[in-house]
Amino acid sequence: MRSRELRPATTDPLSPLASLIDGYQTTAVLHAAIELDLPDLLAQTPADVGTLASRTGADVSALGRLLAVLSALGVILDTGNGRFALTEIGQALTTTSPSGMRQRLLLATSQYAPVWARIADSVRHGTTAFVQLHGCSPWEYRQRNPEAGQLFNDWLRLETGRVARQLAPVLDLPPDTHVADIGGGTGALLNALLDLQPRLRATLFDQPHVIAQAEALWHSEGRSRRPATVAGDFFDAIPVRADVYLLKSVLHDWNDADSVRILQHCHRAMPTGARLVLIERLLPAHPSEDPATHLVDFHMMLVTGGHERSFDQFRELLGQAGFSHFRTRPTPSAFTIIESIRP
Repeated sequence: MRSRELRPATTDPLSPLASLIDGYQTTAVLHAAIELDLPDLLAQTPADVGTLASRTGADVSALGRLLAVLSALGVILDTGNGRFALTEIGQALTTTSPSGMRQRLLLATSQYAPVWARIADSVRHGTTAFVQLHGCSPWEYRQRNPEAGQLFNDWLRLETGRVARQLAPVLDLPPDTHVADIGGGTGALLNALLDLQPRLRATLFDQPHVIAQAEALWHSEGRSRRPATVAGDFFDAIPVRADVYLLKSVLHDWNDADSVRILQHCHRAMPTGARLVLIERLLPAHPSEDPATHLVDFHMMLVTGGHERSFDQFRELLGQAGFSHFRTRPTPSAFTIIESIRP
């Protein structure tokens, strides 16, 4: 019998570029796994390809090749007896996972991939690719298409809840502090803070249809401790008086002029001595220091027309809105806290 020879590692200098080009393949494979319900099926019990083919209605041979790719990617594990099981990262793609990764993948393939395909036009004309494609902003699109809106809200709730557990110890919120989350979606950040600090007072401010979604979600979850809610539009006014005003990942959705308007309305609403707390990613001095944040910045350009910003850029926006005496604090997450006191 001829001995098996190990294939030497490639020395092709173009291999890193080839990996970048082929990124779409792994996204498509993961999406197919979800469409065929493989993560949920394998979460119940390991299974062989025949059983999985029967349960999914798939061709046995083709499914076997998909399972081989998923195994190579580390999403499933070939147990060696013809059966497959989920790995730890595969578990994150199940419907019951709190990771938000399943929703992130579905968002990427259904709402974002078609937008990213229009990069060249967006760069040529300085326009927002999402608006080019759909004729409306992502917020209007999700309001008109409830399933798309529900998917986005589900992802945002899970992602914010996960990050909130990293942010809460750093926010420095004494007991009985009244915290307002401005543009806070379905309240994931406030609910995480209330779970950790039950004596906080909390108010969620967002558009009327988002507030309705939040209240329905809290009812379905059976939450006994809930934030108060105020519906409105932060481009018109923010009729909330509180000790601390949180804006997490809000300003990065908007251009400079709109961001200043939001901050001005915060400034008008805030009593003297109240704290403004921005929770945002900071652009580094050089892109190579944090490629992920630069990719998010590009994503905002394509989808919302917004920006990620450096500290100096945030300071400029805050100054235009009447704020001064800024400080920043790092967090265990990808986000930085930028604070100012209402004079």
